Amino acid sequence: MATESAAGIASDQKPFPADLRDAFLARAHLIKVPRKTDIIDAGMDTTEVYLIRSGKVQISVYSLNGREVILREMGPDMIFGEIAAIDRLPRSANVRTLDDCLLAVVRAERFLDFLGNVPQAGLWMSQLLVGRIRNLTERHLELATLTVVARIRGELLRRAHEVGVVGDRAVVRVGERQADFAAQIGTHREAVSREFNALKSKGVVRHAGGNAEILSVAKLHSLHERVCA
Repeated sequence: MATESAAGIASDQKPFPADLRDAFLARAHLIKVPRKTDIIDAGMDTTEVYLIRSGKVQISVYSLNGREVILREMGPDMIFGEIAAIDRLPRSANVRTLDDCLLAVVRAERFLDFLGNVPQAGLWMSQLLVGRIRNLTERHLELATLTVVARIRGELLRRAHEVGVVGDRAVVRVGERQADFAAQIGTHREAVSREFNALKSKGVVRHAGGNAEILSVAKLHSLHERVCA
């Protein structure tokens, strides 16, 4: 099935603070879930909340024309499923494991008790949800106002700064298939392939396997500014 994206990998998701995580785990039970397994389907009436202990999951929805829209990926010490636990409405997104995962699961009633009775838990959750709103707003603006080339370069820069730039270089994860990266930024594989080849010819990016090595972050930033001007 073809995919496109609305938001890419989120930079707004903060891991659980240790004290809050321990209080959450005291209310949870652990489950192991194999890679490539659907945990949640949009429209389900389940309300459990999940804390990722190990592994990674992908959050997505489907558009009206049946295209998958990847919203974000999440890793260890991040939670998902909290929206349905709070508003008790059907699930709003799909969640699928990308790796073998160990998950801590809390029932909705215990999660609400956690938010209401553990000091700072409610504030932390509010800050987390506000961060997601800001992230989605920013990405929506990018989709509405930036060209595909600008989104590709901008996403590479965003990931470079997330992993850390060393000596004007950075190695970022883009996925085993170019279609995976395309699905993060709202475009198709062919557009990513063309731009990666163009950046390669300029001596800016070297793509190998699931990684892209940015050979000059400064040069990529300069090229990005040109298409955003």
